[in-house]
Amino acid sequence: MDEHDGFVRVLCSAMLMSLAMGMLSGGKSAEASCGSAACFLLTGEEAALPQKGQLSIGLSYAYTITKLQPGTSGLITAVDQENRQLIMNEHAEHRTITELTTLDVNYRLTNNLTLELLAPYRHLKHTHIIERGSADTGGAGMYEAFQDSGIGDIRVNTKYSFLPTLRSLLVFGFGVDLPTGNSHANNINGTLQEPTLQLGRRAWGIVPSIYQSYEIVPHVLDQFASISYQHAFTGPGSYRYGDVYVLSGGVHWIALSKVTLTGQFNWRYAVHDEFSGSLARVQEPDDAGFPGDPIVLDPEIKRRPVPTTGSTMLAFSPGVTVAVREKLRAYFFVQVPLVRDFNNNLVPDVGYLARLSMSF
Repeated sequence: MDEHDGFVRVLCSAMLMSLAMGMLSGGKSAEASCGSAACFLLTGEEAALPQKGQLSIGLSYAYTITKLQPGTSGLITAVDQENRQLIMNEHAEHRTITELTTLDVNYRLTNNLTLELLAPYRHLKHTHIIERGSADTGGAGMYEAFQDSGIGDIRVNTKYSFLPTLRSLLVFGFGVDLPTGNSHANNINGTLQEPTLQLGRRAWGIVPSIYQSYEIVPHVLDQFASISYQHAFTGPGSYRYGDVYVLSGGVHWIALSKVTLTGQFNWRYAVHDEFSGSLARVQEPDDAGFPGDPIVLDPEIKRRPVPTTGSTMLAFSPGVTVAVREKLRAYFFVQVPLVRDFNNNLVPDVGYLARLSMSF
């Protein structure tokens, strides 16, 4: 079964779950918030204002493939955490399939303050060539099909909302990322896998955000925008993920009594990751010692940017929301990349998000 068949299977399962839950539910519309660490879409739940003491639960499934962009080699810098070394052009990337299922729980503490818990479960499949230039592989490198799954880094978020006017809403958020995801997976050689392929970051982080919405036509058309910033602190392996800035904006149109159409643009900018280590490059066929150990360019152990990390991306994300029952909503979004600059690394293809949200 290929990755597209897998996505269709899970999406159909989500729809069947929606119908089953719909038969058992009743009451007011669902009021939850989309805040997955891997998904920077806005579903419209961010503008919901549940009553004090109300609990809402959301379950989302995001599916993304990252591939080589035409005209790029896919050669990236390897991070050898055990030997504290960056090795340029050591990896040749092929493809990554990421499936992210996120449980999103919101509880309204007061009329303005909401506490949110985001628990992600990641399933990762990645293929690449490692140890390019090494004598052990004859210089050609070794093919690796790596996969892993498990709980990622849990986020605890607080959201303070208020109404500046009857048609406006502001929500200020502050999240803390907990180092709960496993970050000790090994590669095919039994050495520590790349940090970016681990389920967790092994580091604490903070995520402040602001969400704004305005009803252009009450109960028919509203505009929304959001800005967020994610900062991860340096982990025990001397690796620090780069800061991430996300800016989104769009409109919701209530086309039918139970159907809402959404169109939005999402811009994401990620700074280079950093690592404390020496700097080397792989041996190429025209080097005198090929194949062999990497050529050391700078032996000093110091903090350096990882050059093939960091990215800039602009995407257009249309979506639809259906009020299945009074307390249950179903969402489906497609994210279409328009601009992608990932520093010779893999770039995301069209992504998908399906979500159920229910309040109690």
